[in-house]
Amino acid sequence: MSAKTILIVDDLLTLRQPVRLTLERQGYAVEEASNGHEALTKVAEVHPDLVLLDLMMPSMNGIEFLEHVKNDVALRDMPIVVLTAVADRWQVHKYLDMGVTDYLLKPFTASTLLDRVRRALGEGESDD
Repeated sequence: MSAKTILIVDDLLTLRQPVRLTLERQGYAVEEASNGHEALTKVAEVHPDLVLLDLMMPSMNGIEFLEHVKNDVALRDMPIVVLTAVADRWQVHKYLDMGVTDYLLKPFTASTLLDRVRRALGEGESDD
């Protein structure tokens, strides 16, 4: 079975690098994009199993990317975990209402990141 592919979308290389290393150490294949436009291109090229999405980016921000994905029948079920520094409950509920799988408040630990990734990919413990 091939490794699941995760696309990290964040304009900050200082965030993408440690997230990439954490995920690669767990056997995931990782792709990166620094804005929403790059992310749409990567999604079309590699068909990631999960997107980790920052919201505040130049060019095309995360909300615009999310709206595009959720309006595309072929992409709308792709799991997306929002990475955000915004802790406002109203904003978080807005993202969940837009169809994101989960969210993760910055800054976060590697263990919390991995927990959210596994859950979003359906790799967490089952309730069977």
